[in-house]
Formats: sequence, structure tokens, C-alpha cells
Amino acid sequence: MIKRLVIGSTNPAKINEWKKLLKGFPVITLAELGNFPEPQEHGKTFEENAVLKAKHYAKLTKEYVFSEDGGYEVDALGGAPGVRSRRILPGGKDGSDDDLINFVLKKLKGLTSEKRTVSLSFAAAVSDPKGNVIFEDKNSFVGIVTKKPGPVKIEGYPFRTIHFIPKLGKTYAQLNEEEHEKYNHKKPVAQRLVKFLLEYK
Repeated sequence: MIKRLVIGSTNPAKINEWKKLLKGFPVITLAELGNFPEPQEHGKTFEENAVLKAKHYAKLTKEYVFSEDGGYEVDALGGAPGVRSRRILPGGKDGSDDDLINFVLKKLKGLTSEKRTVSLSFAAAVSDPKGNVIFEDKNSFVGIVTKKPGPVKIEGYPFRTIHFIPKLGKTYAQLNEEEHEKYNHKKPVAQRLVKFLLEYK
């Protein structure tokens, strides 16, 4: 039986979001357990990086750990920036939220809306205390890249500022609480995860 789940992330935005998404199950943060080194994310897919992080923190904390990895997959860029959604600066260094937004907008400059299709994708994984992966899942949310940053920015989630949802006429970052509850691409995975955790023996 799993009594609690550690959120294997140091990103405040991700931590807060998953605390809400997993409200049906007890969760704690890495910071509540100590100070742990971050893993080298060298996976070629979101799935590989999610598994890598879950196993890394599980072995260090001796706890059940949930981790996720995701990013922006722009069709016109062959799926880029993809797993490099943060590491877009020379030398593979992490970029700021504004760096990431500007990187994508600059690459798509001059393209029509029809050629600006994109997927906001992510993958999730849970590892047991010994580093064995016991849960994996993923999902994505398609949209169109805006031609300039939207009016609302969410720190830690830069791509939501330029992810336009045609049927709603607004960016992902502009969703109100009710809309976010309905369209959050992580919610279906969270629901399946809570069910799994409650039934796991």
C-alpha cells in the first residue's frame, strides 16, 4: 500500500498544480524531505525523462516518487523544442521563460496560423522506493502558436502563454479556473494515477 507520494520536482508551478490534481491522495514535496541533487535529464523522450527523474528521487528518498516531463512540440519545427524545451540556449543551458517564448516565436516568424500547429505534451511516471517504475502515462493538448505572447503569463509554464486554443479563442494561460479544470491536459492522467495509487498493493 502506498501511504503517500513524493512530487519529484523543484518547479514551484508544477508542485502547486500537482498538489491540486492529486488532491485525492496524500502528497509531499522533495523539500519536505531534504535537499537532493537534480538528475541529468538525458532522455530522448518525455517518457524517458519522467522515468529517469522518478527513479532518481525514489532511490534517494526511499519513497514512492511521482515525476513528469513535458514540453512544446511544434509541427513546423519537426517536434522541436521537444525534450529540449528548457535547454535551448547555446551549450544546452536552461533558458528563462521569456527566452523560451521568444525562441519559438522567432522560429515561426512569418508562418500562417495553419502552419503553426503544436502539441503541449507531457509524460508521467511513478517509481517505488527501490527504483522500479510502477506507473507510466502521457497526454497532450493540441493548439496553435500565437504570433506574439498572450496577455497572461504563468511563471514556470512559458508555453501556455503562446498556446492558443481556437475553440475557446484564448491562450492556455488565459483559462479561468472552470476552463482549466475542464481542459487541463494533465487531469486525465492525474485521475488515472489516483485510481492506481488507491488500488495498488
